[in-house]
Amino acid sequence: MDIPDAPAGRAFSDREAMLMYRTVADFTFDWEIWLGPDGRARYVSPSCARISGYAPHTIQDDPDFFARIIHPDDYPDWRKRMDQGAESGVPSMDFRILRADGMVVWLAQETTRVCGPGGEPLGLRLSLREVTDRVAAQAALREANEGLEERVRERTAELERTNAELRREIKRGEAARKSLEESRERIRNLSAYLQDRVEDERRRISREVHDELGQTLTAMGMGLARLEHRPPADEAASRSQVAGLRELAANALATVRRIARELRPAILDDLGLCEAVSAHTRTFAESSGIAVDLEVPEVPPDLDPEQTTALFRVLQEALTNVARHAGATRVRVGLTATRRGLALTVADNGQGAPESAIRDPRAYGLLGMRERMRFFGGEATVKSVQGQGTTVTAALPLGPRRRK
Repeated sequence: MDIPDAPAGRAFSDREAMLMYRTVADFTFDWEIWLGPDGRARYVSPSCARISGYAPHTIQDDPDFFARIIHPDDYPDWRKRMDQGAESGVPSMDFRILRADGMVVWLAQETTRVCGPGGEPLGLRLSLREVTDRVAAQAALREANEGLEERVRERTAELERTNAELRREIKRGEAARKSLEESRERIRNLSAYLQDRVEDERRRISREVHDELGQTLTAMGMGLARLEHRPPADEAASRSQVAGLRELAANALATVRRIARELRPAILDDLGLCEAVSAHTRTFAESSGIAVDLEVPEVPPDLDPEQTTALFRVLQEALTNVARHAGATRVRVGLTATRRGLALTVADNGQGAPESAIRDPRAYGLLGMRERMRFFGGEATVKSVQGQGTTVTAALPLGPRRRK
């Protein structure tokens, strides 16, 4: 701050300069202080009492006034800046003071250098204003911003977790969709395969009925016609013709029973799964020349009729695979009953099969086994070791548990 120039031909005295300064400063709202070059207060405005609670003369009488009222945590920095400001100017700063009543208030200080007409230094002018409310508002705003930033970080982290979980769900959904499409493709292929098998079986049955049963019945009809039109001359010839017709009838009956047994063995309905398994393995051993070791429970398990049929069809398919592909000399067939269900095991000592063959979606026989078991809430597994054979295990829960 520069002191105004004196009238032409005359310089201001210190008393006149002070009087002029007080004329302005006494009526300002801020707390005005003029510190002389020696650091002592040459002037203190009346606002001192309102802001600090001390009379203005207290500062002028006490050289250590500022060290006493400025907060101990803020005084070292204030003192350092004031000492530096004598040469380079004092920057604006905020600090706390202890009022006479013990209250802590914040002050904002603006400092300017006071120079005489000739540029000689006359000290420093301090303009102090209470800014407690502003500092409190800034602190509250800063705290609110920090809280907001923390909430933003928490929300961002939550969104990242949600996005990560969403991405995992999308991946799981894609995997499930792909698995479903593959399952549908396998089912379609299996359905086509089973349809072909049904047609093949119909053609086979048709040929057997036509070739075997039809020829037998035709021969019986011709024999009966001869008896009707040309009765035998003697009793011996009559007996011979009747015996021939009886043999033809027996053959026809055997063919009918065999076809019916292949379509569905009556023993499965009449005597249950254990007897049906025993009968089928005996027939398999006789027709294939492969030895069979059989283990069945003494007490027949309580299975739903549809489950019994499904497990028996798995046995048929497994033994058919052994005869066609395994190159085995012995096979072990076992039924194991537990409290929860029933397990069928078919294990051979053949050449085994590679994993690719077991997982091949075109392995419709294995696929059919798995789907039969899945339909009732069970499962079918195939394990094979090259050179050590293959084991098929089919497990079903007891009671009707058909999948929806």
